[in-house]
Amino acid sequence: MTETVALYMRLSSEDANEGESFSIGNQRDLLHSFLKSRREFDGCTVMEFCDDGYTGTNFERPAVQKMLSMAGNPIRCIIVKDFSRFGRNLLDVGDYLDQIFPFLGVRFIAVNEDYDSRNSLGSAVSLDVSLKAMVYEMYSRDISEKIRCVQQAKMKKGEYLCGIAFYGYKRSETIKNKLEIDERAAAIVRRIFQMAVEGMKPTQIAVQLNAEGIPSPLVYRRENHTDGLRGWTAAGDISYWTRENVRRIISDERYTGCLVSRKRTVVDVSKKQTVKIPKEDWIVAKNTHEAVVPKAIFEQAQKVLKSCKRQKTPEKPSQRFRGMLKCTVCGRTLGRVECREPYFYCPTRKTVPDAPCRQIHVNEQNLEAALLASIRIQTRLFTHAGMGDENESPLDALEKQIQDCQIAISRCKTKQTNAFEDYAEGRITRQEYLSYKQTVAGQQEEMMARYTELNIKKAELKQASGSLEKADLGRYACVTELTRELLVELIKEIRVSGEDALEIVWNFKELTAT
Repeated sequence: MTETVALYMRLSSEDANEGESFSIGNQRDLLHSFLKSRREFDGCTVMEFCDDGYTGTNFERPAVQKMLSMAGNPIRCIIVKDFSRFGRNLLDVGDYLDQIFPFLGVRFIAVNEDYDSRNSLGSAVSLDVSLKAMVYEMYSRDISEKIRCVQQAKMKKGEYLCGIAFYGYKRSETIKNKLEIDERAAAIVRRIFQMAVEGMKPTQIAVQLNAEGIPSPLVYRRENHTDGLRGWTAAGDISYWTRENVRRIISDERYTGCLVSRKRTVVDVSKKQTVKIPKEDWIVAKNTHEAVVPKAIFEQAQKVLKSCKRQKTPEKPSQRFRGMLKCTVCGRTLGRVECREPYFYCPTRKTVPDAPCRQIHVNEQNLEAALLASIRIQTRLFTHAGMGDENESPLDALEKQIQDCQIAISRCKTKQTNAFEDYAEGRITRQEYLSYKQTVAGQQEEMMARYTELNIKKAELKQASGSLEKADLGRYACVTELTRELLVELIKEIRVSGEDALEIVWNFKELTAT
C-alpha cells in the first residue's frame, strides 16, 4: 500500500484537565499501535497533524486546516483517537463524514469508536455518529461553561491568565499566573508617566523616545523574546513609538498593581466572536502584583491625558479621503493639515524625524484634480470596452442567486437538525428519520453544487470586468466633483510616494487606451 495516511491529534485546555489519557503522547501511541496492528497499512506514508491547545468546537485550527487542504490528494485516509478529537460540532462533523470525505474519496477511522467509513453500513452508522457528535457538542458547551466559571474565580483572586505579559512585566517563573516587574521595560514605563505628569503630550513623548533610540514594545519583545510573540499582532509592523502606544500605556490602570479582566466575552462557544461587557461588570482585582507607578502618579497622568483629548468636530467635506491615502514607504494612513492650501502628509515624521517618508507631501487641490482626470479616463475606457449590457447587471443577478442558494443550504441543515431532534425525542421513528435525512441530503447536495457553479461564474465575471459594471461606471464619465460616496465606490486605496507619484487601486480592473 502506497497511499498517504494522516494521523490527527488534538488537545484543548479543557482536555488537559482530564488526565494523561487525553494527552498528545497517548493519542500518538494509540494511533501508531493501530497502524502496526493492521497489515493493510504496511508501507504507507504516514503524516502527523497536531493541534495542541485548540478547541474542538470549530475547525479554525492550523493543523486540521492543513490536513483538510491535503485531503484527497495526497491524503487518502484520516485516523483519529475518537470523533471528539476531530470535532465536537454536530453539523460540521456530519458534513465531513456524510458528504465531504466521501466526495474526496477519503477514508475516516475513529479507533476508540470502532468506526471505519470503508466498512460503514450507511445511514445506520451515520446516525450513530450523529448521536455521538451531539453528545460531544453538548459536553463541549458544558465544559466550556465550567471553565469560564473557574477562570472568573481565578480573575477575582487576581491570577493573570493571559498567555503573555504586558509591556513592563514578565510572567513569574516560580509562581503560576503571577506577574513580575521587568525592570528594563518598567523603567521606560515610569519615565513615560513622569513625562506625562510634567505636561508632555503622547506625541511629544513618542518623539523623545524615538530620538533616543529606545525600542518600542514590539521591538523590545522581539529582541528579548519575552514570553514569546504568540498573541501579538504587529499592526502594520510598526517598529517605533507612536502616539497611540504611548497613550495606551498611560491609560492602563494595571501599572498601579491591579488586574482588570473580563472586558469582553464570547458570544458562542463554537465561534470566536466576542462582545464588550459594560464597565461596571468588569472584574477588577486590587494589589495583585507589584505596581510600576504609584496610584497618585497614575491619576495625575490621567488628568493631563484628558486635557490632550481631541475635540470631536462635525465631518467636513475634506474628510472624503478618510482612510484611503496610504504612505508607500511605511504603510500608514496619511494625515491632513487644514490651512490656506490643505495638504496630506505621513504622520510618521511627527515621531520619527529622520524617517524616509518625511518628504511625503501632496496638495489636496492637486490630488483632487489628478483623481478627477483618472476617474474620467478609466470610466470612459471601461464604458467603451463593450462589457455587459446597459440595461442589466449580471453580477447583481448572480449575487441574488448565490444568496438564494445559501438560504436553501441553511434551510436543509436546519431541517436535518430538527428531524434529528424529533427522532431523539421519539416523535418520529428511526426509519422515518433516515428516509427524511436522505431526501434532505440530496437536496442539499444539489444546492451546494449549484452554489459552487455560481461562485465560479461570479469569479470569472469579476476577472473580466471587476466588481463594478458598465452601467455603474457610465454615470461617472463626466464627473466634476469628488464625493465620499464616489470615492468609496470606485477606489480601494490611493498610494502616495510624492506630489506627482500616485498609485490608484481601483475597485474594478484598470484598462489602458490602445
